[in-house]
Amino acid sequence: MSEVYEDFGGKPPKPPKQPKQPKKQPTVPPQQSVVPQRTTAMSSVQGDYELHHIGVLDGIRAIAVLVIVWYHLWQLSWLMPVAGPINLDWLPRNGSILVDMMILLSGFCLFLPYAREMVYGEEAPGMTKFYVRRVARIVPSYYIAVIIALIIGIAMGSFANLIALLGDFLPHMVFLHNWFTISSQATQLNGVLWTVAVEVQFYILFPFIVRFFKKNPIATYLGMVAVGIISSWLISHNFAHIDQNYWVNNTFTFASVYANGILGAYAYVLMTKDRRKNKGEAIFFTVLAISCMWLYKILCSHRMSYASETLWQVDYRYLLSLVFMAFVVSAIFAVKWFRVIWDNKVMRFLAEISFNLYIWHQYLFVKLKDLRIPGYDGDIPPNQLGDTAWQWKYTIICLIVSVGVATLMTFFVEKPLAKLIKNKFEPRH
Repeated sequence: MSEVYEDFGGKPPKPPKQPKQPKKQPTVPPQQSVVPQRTTAMSSVQGDYELHHIGVLDGIRAIAVLVIVWYHLWQLSWLMPVAGPINLDWLPRNGSILVDMMILLSGFCLFLPYAREMVYGEEAPGMTKFYVRRVARIVPSYYIAVIIALIIGIAMGSFANLIALLGDFLPHMVFLHNWFTISSQATQLNGVLWTVAVEVQFYILFPFIVRFFKKNPIATYLGMVAVGIISSWLISHNFAHIDQNYWVNNTFTFASVYANGILGAYAYVLMTKDRRKNKGEAIFFTVLAISCMWLYKILCSHRMSYASETLWQVDYRYLLSLVFMAFVVSAIFAVKWFRVIWDNKVMRFLAEISFNLYIWHQYLFVKLKDLRIPGYDGDIPPNQLGDTAWQWKYTIICLIVSVGVATLMTFFVEKPLAKLIKNKFEPRH
């Protein structure tokens, strides 16, 4: 099972080809017993539970990315999702906090093979294979996005001087851009790429986190939670005296989110051992999943009434990730009709292009508006004038262009280059 798939969704991998067996197999004498050995592959389903391809995660990732896309589109178009008594304004307005869901899903999916190793004895990827797969999955699409933004920025005169250019570009190349104001809050490249920096920093630490977790799960989890909560408290305590937007998404504050993703994967695999699905369990977890969705809405409402929405993200990051973890685990165990909502062909496709959709959408939205696509007269943007016709045209064009670019980048850049990198560098043993 490929961790590339587990981390980012898409099509389930094809099962490995089994060597041809001779027609006549030696039989085991009745008095002998066969002791199960540590294996490199196992069934995708254990006692009716999915252990490799967890289709529900495709849909959760896809919806999280789509709501983030909606959030950035809403910021630029001002198209309000209100129709009569139906008011969905709270969804895009709080879209930014679903980045935490993406971080949690990354921790969950990356730890899944190691959870299988701990519970079922399945062989998990070694450190070299893990890093090669992360590079193959992230680096080609990311670097191309950065370089294209750099070229366009230079052509448009976005950089004041060479120092400003290098101060923005170089941190992006080493995935440290979220630690510098010039390459995060003041970047002339691509604003959403700060999350890739956070992810890569956790990727570097991940094999060591796994090693500690396998030795002492409770201590490792509590340690990561402590890092997240303490760093969040320090930021919250000094909130009035710091650059709030810069510090709100500090890497350390996500340690508790990642910890809940890891814990969720371990708990899920542990819960599948020596058990089979039953109707009562499925109903219970469906109710729990729906309750988590309702609790999420309550948290969004609380965020909108908080002293500062930015401060809320710092103060409630751990609690939010607990709700996300409960929802993810519950959705996997839920009844079939609920799982089908998240696990279907549309969701699998959206999950497959989700990384490129995420890293390209906001950049494309801004450029389309800068280029006056769709066109408008005057100096005041139509969204500020309440031009509903323009808002709808802009929204539709942005969605078509971003999904189109994400699809092309996924199937003609990301996948071929990822395959090339893995074939060349991934260990064969």
